[in-house]
Amino acid sequence: MKNSTILTTMALGLATAIFPACNPNNKEENNSKLTHIQAGKPQSIPYILSSGIKMSLPDELLEISGIAFIAGQDDEIYAIQDEQGLLYKFNQATQKVTFTPFGKDGDYEDISISNTHIFVLKSNGSIYSFPIAEKENIKNVVEQKNLLPKGEYEGLFVDRESNLAYVLCKECKVDRKQAQTSGYIFTIGENGQFQPKGEFAIQIDELKEFDPKIKKTFKPSALAKKADSKEWYILSSIDKALVVADENFHVKSLTPLDPKVFPQPEGINFDSKFNLYISSEAGNQDKGLIYKFEKQ
Repeated sequence: MKNSTILTTMALGLATAIFPACNPNNKEENNSKLTHIQAGKPQSIPYILSSGIKMSLPDELLEISGIAFIAGQDDEIYAIQDEQGLLYKFNQATQKVTFTPFGKDGDYEDISISNTHIFVLKSNGSIYSFPIAEKENIKNVVEQKNLLPKGEYEGLFVDRESNLAYVLCKECKVDRKQAQTSGYIFTIGENGQFQPKGEFAIQIDELKEFDPKIKKTFKPSALAKKADSKEWYILSSIDKALVVADENFHVKSLTPLDPKVFPQPEGINFDSKFNLYISSEAGNQDKGLIYKFEKQ
């Protein structure tokens, strides 16, 4: 194993609060507050993205690319990075990080967890799965290839209630001749195997209503379903946007993301209390980051 993958708990600092409540006497602070773009009927999200908890990560997670929770275990965030086949576990209470190998080096882009299995998405669309019970000593990894059309993929989410998996294109050939971003739905077997079930799409015209800068494409980097409202939260690092859609993927709102706060946001998820978590690669900063935003 490369020396660069060896973690030490000393590499982590304590979580710190970011962007306190807006001070009207502080012009610079006001300018850093994010603006929520709205169209038609006012639509807001129950999170203040200018106020949250910032958790700095060790150098091994400079390229953090996906985050997930095991049901009922909110203190521990499972993560991957897009260069090595390692499953990371970050404990929010102790600020400690551990890791377990699951595969060779590769471009791993997202992680999601069902009631029985952990799933990892590779950028080429391959899916890696292994039982949750093996998370500390991963042995039985199954790789599924050719499930998806050729393209680049960064978003994977498993809905535990329906036991369905959703994979979202970042850039796929099928979308070159139509103004949409395509996604694919799979049922999950007892052994963690994906079986095709259907398709879905995010329409570019709906996004344009909220942000005219989105012209012909939308390139998402992650998605997660907020179970209490059945809304989809869709993150785009390239477009620097957080899109909220209804359960049928019709766009309801778009919130721009400040690149100074989110240099390269590529991971999103919710804990059991529906607090929102967004992870960001370091980009031009010196640390990978995870932000926690409490539900209002």
